[in-house]
Amino acid sequence: MKRRLRRIANFFAFNLLFFALYLNFIHKDKAGTTVPDQTVQATTSFKGTVLVNNPEKYLEPKAPVAPQQ
Repeated sequence: MKRRLRRIANFFAFNLLFFALYLNFIHKDKAGTTVPDQTVQATTSFKGTVLVNNPEKYLEPKAPVAPQQ
């Protein structure tokens, strides 16, 4: 029974080792190759507000409203 438990524990430890190696090398490499593409897309498709240096230039002056009689 001990031998059987030891074989099962070794099997899971071996699989866990290879899963950790997969996550460390293969999965990380795939993510590393797509990172530059995402940064280029993020900078070209910027959607937000930008501060303006002279906002008075772009605002329309309000005309005074004459009182109606």
